[in-house]
Amino acid sequence: MFKTKSSRSCRWLLIAVTSLLAYGVLPAAAEYPEKTVKLVVPFPPGGSFDGPARLLATRLTTLSGQSFVVETRAGAGGAVGAAEVSRAAADGYTVLLSNGAMSVSAALTAKPMFDGVAGFSHVATFGVLPFVIVVNGKSPFNSLQDLLAASRAAPGKFNYASAGTGSASHLSAELVKEAFGVDWVHVPYRGSGPAMTDLMGGQVTLSVPGLSSTVAQVKAGSLKALAVTGAVRSPQLPNVPTLAENKPGSVLATWVGISMPPKTPPQIVNRLAVLIEQAMKDPELQAQLVAQGVTPVFEGPAEITARMAREIDMFSALGKRANISMD
Repeated sequence: MFKTKSSRSCRWLLIAVTSLLAYGVLPAAAEYPEKTVKLVVPFPPGGSFDGPARLLATRLTTLSGQSFVVETRAGAGGAVGAAEVSRAAADGYTVLLSNGAMSVSAALTAKPMFDGVAGFSHVATFGVLPFVIVVNGKSPFNSLQDLLAASRAAPGKFNYASAGTGSASHLSAELVKEAFGVDWVHVPYRGSGPAMTDLMGGQVTLSVPGLSSTVAQVKAGSLKALAVTGAVRSPQLPNVPTLAENKPGSVLATWVGISMPPKTPPQIVNRLAVLIEQAMKDPELQAQLVAQGVTPVFEGPAEITARMAREIDMFSALGKRANISMD
């Protein structure tokens, strides 16, 4: 069989296309998305993650020309929605609002509903959410130093409220305990609402909830903020010091990002990461996120995947040290 010039051209064209696929730069990737994208938020409407998801979805809709529609799939601390996306078609049209709760579930559940690393094609982080150490508005403690001194003088006397075993407010308080060497007794509640009610009523000493969910109570005087756990002071509570101001290097925050089902083509993952990075350059979006207690931060696919793996290891180790399990 003779090879004509035409057949040789086809052969080289095939090689070129294969190479472009390998590096994810085919024009088709630039055209993604070509239809509506479903953004699954694995928590109830109105929560700490719902607002940021809708803000990002609105901006991505504008940038891409296709609708990003938010759908809630609450349950099991975010695990139900995350597992649904992990099983979805790997075509880029079902994506997840991923978050720090996923690493907790993967680390502290004997039979997790998903693999936090291999179970997804992680796309990007777009924000971090610090926590805040709060006490009752009428508490005698006016600074973190006051609370720590009293705690060290009377180990086991003071207790902290959480939204439940394995919740963010539980693990954040345990990490603060370890960082500052104090002994606080855990009082788990069925949700953040009852926990905050008892804290404001004086039934418990303190809590370490997400900053965005407590700013209103702090400004109203129902709660007193002693420290925020982010790397810098919060624009919402500029007079409240950070943990790092009390102990350098002490930073604690959860995060929010976007992930896709496993084996989603790299060109689609990278295309969405580019769109998110473009969205995060918008000053209006940045201001809107800050207003909801989110510090805008962009991390690409490699960084968010490494973050997930790192946190799973951290919470696995914490679970063993503090005997914490979500089962």
